[in-house]
Amino acid sequence: VVYGARDPDDVERLVVPKLLKTFPQLKGVKIDYRWTGNFLLTLSRMPQFGRLDTNIYYMQGYSGHGVTCTHLAGRLIAELLRGDAERFDAFANLPHYPFPGGRTLRVPFTAMGAAYYSLRDRLGV
Repeated sequence: VVYGARDPDDVERLVVPKLLKTFPQLKGVKIDYRWTGNFLLTLSRMPQFGRLDTNIYYMQGYSGHGVTCTHLAGRLIAELLRGDAERFDAFANLPHYPFPGGRTLRVPFTAMGAAYYSLRDRLGV
């Protein structure tokens, strides 16, 4: 669940009010763990796996599903390191689409997309 804090210390001030609006039954429940990180949404909504060079691999762009997808990525890397590249290659061979607008419009388009999905969440769509 993404609620918009950039720093773990912002959770109480920024995140908890939004969280309680969505899940009012959590009022009074202590938050033991919190984290922040960059959010990378790919155009296909699929994670991007690939090779940069011999024994240099990447996995990125979990599109908000990083907690689940990173477990899969870890398993696929383990298989790859054992010599079985079949499942890793299945993901690595998916096309990686460039962001529309390039570097110039990346930030404005990202902000517009975030606003759009935030509005959808508020409307319950």
